[in-house]
Amino acid sequence: MPRIAPRSSKLEPSTENVRQFSSENQIDSPKLDIFWKEITESVLLTANKLHLAYCFIKHPNSTRAIVISNGRVESYLKYKELIFDLYQQGYSVYAIDHRGQGLSSRITLNPQQGHIDKFSTYIDDFSFFIDKVVLPQQHKTLFLLGHSMGCTIGTLYMQKAPNTFTAAAFSSPMYGIKLPISRRFIRWLAEKLDNRCMRREPNYILGGKDYEATPFSKNHLSHSQERYHSLLKLYQQHPQIQLGAPTNHWLVEAIDAAEEAVLVAQNPPAPLLILQAGRDTIVDNRSQNRAAGILTKICTSSTHQQIQLISIPDASHEIFIEKDKPRSLALNSILDFFALHA
Repeated sequence: MPRIAPRSSKLEPSTENVRQFSSENQIDSPKLDIFWKEITESVLLTANKLHLAYCFIKHPNSTRAIVISNGRVESYLKYKELIFDLYQQGYSVYAIDHRGQGLSSRITLNPQQGHIDKFSTYIDDFSFFIDKVVLPQQHKTLFLLGHSMGCTIGTLYMQKAPNTFTAAAFSSPMYGIKLPISRRFIRWLAEKLDNRCMRREPNYILGGKDYEATPFSKNHLSHSQERYHSLLKLYQQHPQIQLGAPTNHWLVEAIDAAEEAVLVAQNPPAPLLILQAGRDTIVDNRSQNRAAGILTKICTSSTHQQIQLISIPDASHEIFIEKDKPRSLALNSILDFFALHA
């Protein structure tokens, strides 16, 4: 009898289709600035009069598009290089700044606080963006690309609208947060400390504070000094996108949403690729393994599964601003996966 492939697997990055991407040594090249002038930047007005900032660029020779759902504290401005690389590969690209961060409206008196009333609000905003901006363009094929918190949002959105995306690829998905002690205790403590129960302004998690630039030598996001310094420069040039620590309420909502997303990912509405950063200290890789159904270190591989997990061993949490080698491995894996399911 033929061997039946398992539902999920832990794979090595593909090297069959090696493409050329931008280099960390030319991170601030003029061609990126010229390209960005072709980007359309705009805002959506929500029902409660908040602005959701977004950008997009349509490829004249393609009916395929990628929608980017970014991570906590991020703005689409951070994704200039990635959007450029995806466009060069023949994709239209759309990206949104989630509520309370980036260039979108802030929802606390202190604009530095990472906060949300309910995690489902992120999904509602993302759905609004898809319906009002992306779907009217009538692309034949839509792919979802997420990072960290954006993957949690993307996973729960796909549960709500399972027919929107042909496939999804998630970088360092927030299916669990790396915590110093048990998740249950941290959630209990955050709920106890949450000011919302006293109808006060949201308050930071223990030790949380406003944005503060972390030097490269102490960062836990990337091994690329060039790309990391470019990120710090971006936050200096656009102080309005700076964001500090999350609030206690955000943490409670995020812990619950991450758990829900794991369950959805175990039976994903569309083919799903998880890119796992081998040196991640921000999110919990064990939760990603649980989502992919990987319970042991010994795994078999298949190219015909609903969910795949690829490890990028030398990458920290921010795979898209990592050094060229791990970043290129990740991008090749994503584009191969999208091509396979197109």
